[in-house]
Formats: sequence, structure tokens, C-alpha cells
Amino acid sequence: MRRIITTMHVTLDGMTARPNGRIDWVGQRPDAYDFDAFDRCDTCVLGRVMYPEYEKYWRGVVAGSNHTPEAKRYAEFANRTPHYVLTRSVQEFDWPVAFPVSDVAVIAAMREQPGDDIFVVGGATTVGSFINAGLLDEMRLTVHPLIASEGTSLFENVFTERKCEMTEHIALADGSIRLVYRAL
Repeated sequence: MRRIITTMHVTLDGMTARPNGRIDWVGQRPDAYDFDAFDRCDTCVLGRVMYPEYEKYWRGVVAGSNHTPEAKRYAEFANRTPHYVLTRSVQEFDWPVAFPVSDVAVIAAMREQPGDDIFVVGGATTVGSFINAGLLDEMRLTVHPLIASEGTSLFENVFTERKCEMTEHIALADGSIRLVYRAL
């Protein structure tokens, strides 16, 4: 069975984005990208709200020249990896790697098929739907040393208790820490 994983950048108080949607605390550091996770994935999932900006940005990184090697590496991953977008309103996308799906049950069925890990790109609502459905196997949180005090909480849409076990923790150069949890 394939595993479903996510990587999220959060503040100390659990925010995934500011009220305006920005995640300016992540920056362009090389360790901002969790290639240990991405290199194990052959499928991505994201929500309809996040999709347009994500697609536009990562397609642009491939075409642009003013990006870090890590950003280019992720852009290459994004532009070759199938992305399933959770939506009930969109029937097709103009990005060749993007495909609409109507429900997390479709992804649950994909989990039973052969392949590598499935990466839930985010945001918080999409990740929450996978947690609530009991489908998220691994959560990789990069916790940044910032208290944002307002914004989108990672767990604001989680209504089901889930126990997890920490399997790894990695201190990063800027004072952030990457925490890896396995769902029990």
C-alpha cells in the first residue's frame, strides 16, 4: 500500500499562512524544501483554492532564470508529477500534469494501487480532510521560530482525534526544526 504524506511549514503557534495567504516566513533557503519526502513521491494532491497560484508559480520557475537551484529542482518535480486537484466545479485544467478529482475517496483508492508515496501539497483545509478521513500516514512539519498570532491554523478543520508518533526531528540552520510524525 502506498503512503499518503504531507510537508507543511508552520509557525510556533501552528499557522500555515497569514490572513492574506502569504507564507513569508519560509523564504528561499535550501533547507526549506523537504526533498527527503518529495523524492519518494510520484503523485501530488492539492485543493482547488491552492491550485491556480501553485500551478502558475511552479510553471514559471521552470521558464525563469532568477530562482535557486532548490526551487528549480522542485519545479522540475512539480512539472513532471501528476497532480490531482480536489474539486467539484472544474472539469479540466490546462496544465498537462493536473487532473480533477471530486473526493478524497478517489485518492484513497489510488493508495491501494502500486506506486510511490502520494504527496498532499496542501493547504490546511486539504490536509485536514485527509486527517479527518484517516488517510494521512506521515506529517512532516517544518516549525519556524515565529508566533504569527493570526492566520490559517493547520488544524482548524480537523475534527477527529489522531494519535501520532514522532519518528524524526532535524534542526535547520535558521532555527527552524523539521518534525516527522507517523500516524498511529
